[in-house]
Amino acid sequence: MLRRNGKPTSCEPCRLSKVRCDHATPICRRCQSRGNANQCYYHPAPLTRVKDAGIARPRATPKRGAIHQSLLDAPDLSPTPELAAPDQPQTDTETKHGQDSEFLGSTSYLSVFKETPRGISGKANRSLYAEFEHWRTQHAYASSRLIRLASAVAFHRDQIEWYHRVSRFTLVPAPIILDSLDRVQAYIDRNPWDVTGSWKELYETITAATGRPLEVSRDMSAGDFYAQFTGPNLRWEFIALIFASSGISAMVRYPGHHVVELAHGETMPAETFMKEMVLAGNACIEISKQFGHVNDLILWARYMHAHLAMEVLGDTSERLYSLFGDLISNIYTIGLHHQPSRDVPFFLAETRKRMLAVTHRTDKNLATLMGRPPRLLHQYCDAAPPLDIADEDLFLDGPSLNAVLAALDDHGWHRASSYMPATVMRIRHFLSTLREQVLELSLGNKSAADYGDRVLKTYHLCQEILTQIPARFHYTPDCWQTPESELMESLARILVQFDYQFSVLHLQRIRCKTHSANATADLMDTALQVLSMVMDLTRRFHSHEIQRQFACIYLSYGIPAAGILVTELHSHTLANRAFPAATPRPEIIRSLSVLLAWVQATPLPPSTTAVAARELTKVVGRLLDDALNHQQGVVAVGVGVGGAGPTDGEVLAPTVRESGDLLPLGFVEGFQLPSEALGVGLASEGFLSWLDELDLGLISGEGLV
Repeated sequence: MLRRNGKPTSCEPCRLSKVRCDHATPICRRCQSRGNANQCYYHPAPLTRVKDAGIARPRATPKRGAIHQSLLDAPDLSPTPELAAPDQPQTDTETKHGQDSEFLGSTSYLSVFKETPRGISGKANRSLYAEFEHWRTQHAYASSRLIRLASAVAFHRDQIEWYHRVSRFTLVPAPIILDSLDRVQAYIDRNPWDVTGSWKELYETITAATGRPLEVSRDMSAGDFYAQFTGPNLRWEFIALIFASSGISAMVRYPGHHVVELAHGETMPAETFMKEMVLAGNACIEISKQFGHVNDLILWARYMHAHLAMEVLGDTSERLYSLFGDLISNIYTIGLHHQPSRDVPFFLAETRKRMLAVTHRTDKNLATLMGRPPRLLHQYCDAAPPLDIADEDLFLDGPSLNAVLAALDDHGWHRASSYMPATVMRIRHFLSTLREQVLELSLGNKSAADYGDRVLKTYHLCQEILTQIPARFHYTPDCWQTPESELMESLARILVQFDYQFSVLHLQRIRCKTHSANATADLMDTALQVLSMVMDLTRRFHSHEIQRQFACIYLSYGIPAAGILVTELHSHTLANRAFPAATPRPEIIRSLSVLLAWVQATPLPPSTTAVAARELTKVVGRLLDDALNHQQGVVAVGVGVGGAGPTDGEVLAPTVRESGDLLPLGFVEGFQLPSEALGVGLASEGFLSWLDELDLGLISGEGLV
């Protein structure tokens, strides 16, 4: 690491003792000679001032006891303790500008919350700040813990192999990660790791290997490529990829309370394991950053780490936003935004195309969620979408590869293939181009002279985009009739369709604002289609995979669609205007009633997202009741109008102030209904506008997979 003046950074013991450091990593030779190796670490910002210097070394809660130990003792190899959240240091700059530094644009459903009296909490409720600090500052703990977690290679392989067998959302081709894991496991079996007595030597060996650049050539075999980061050449980038992939598998495979068994008799709940993989993966990536190398391994590790971090830290975590920004910077550095170099083997060139395709899609989702401009634009990328071929076929050559390529049509689709990971990535490539244009209309200059023409052009693209995707890959309700083993394929189909309908829904709203012909009717018809798809998921709710993702999918897509329908229903009822949708009004009412009743009656897996979904379901239900109970010539009285409170038996508009006792700790700061809901009633124009904006927010439950 270098200081701003270009000189190497000194380790903390040398800096504090004001002696010359030789800057060796991970431990300088001066500290080794003095017997201070366990205290030697390099602080990225050693002069940073914090509000309370006593917080620099976070300690565990009183119930767990102190975690601080003499660094001269053998380090504790247990999982990272849950550290006290209130001890988070906060700089003066963060205190003054916390709100300003977290800009949320017009496409973020969170932007409306900033107008409420309490606004959005400046800190992520699940930031794990103290835990990250513990890993960063306690070098002995972090180093030994990394070795212990990496030694559970058999456990990690089992998790990753299961995920690649059942999932359609895998990024790295299965042979790359599974064959490489086999090599690592075989090497450790031949050379057993002493994770208690030899962790320092193991850490230094892996770090030294990480410092060597990866060599790639066109005629390189897959085995030659694997040899550079397995066996005695095991690297931290690959370990970070293992940690993230294993954590994602555990997330999909087990409920949070399920106890997993790693190695050496160590057990922990799956939810704790996911957090541990985020912390350990972050440490691996930070070690790799010190050497300044950008390679395919670090791209894969960053992407999978960001996806797992989304599940653990939350969709709106600023740490997640920064992690993804680092990934995009690395993509530009290595040149993935241009056609893959002819100097790389076929399997690596295709994997790079896959990497770019899924990153495009995730970039657009984060841009939508945060209301911020996309950072990876199609106009700067000339790489073609990945070919629709199986993972195993990437490693063929000669006549075998030619036969596989001959089975593709002129556009790169397999003529008779099933729903493969490459299929999902190709579809997302096309859908991300549509989302990018919709975001440009939402976040760009709306006063431009050609704005109306661009809206029309994007509308035509919405209609044409599905023609680029073969009909056999489209979602239909009949796809759920397949065997239970194909559930993940059906889930992949519906999530891709949700992604498409979300862009269409958003564009229809833009058309309504530009007073385009039939825009309102088109908007409501699209919302009904989304609602029907959500109901399809409710019929498969018995599946763990559906249960885990339902709350996020419902909040991302179901609530916006229901909000659009109920606000239009409400406004047309109060104005006594003809209903614009092609679907009869009673059918819309029945669809809304059935879905709202199901959500209110069905226990969802506990999460902040589930609580938000239930609270907003009550809001939509209240609006629906208000519309149904309205009589022409009688003013509809909402909650709080004229100072009148709700009568006994009425369903209150869900507000944090009234239901806070039922919400999980930390939820009050992160979610609120707008002040209008408290003062002027649910039938007010201001509140309807707020609810109408809800379709602009969340990203899909499968997130960065």
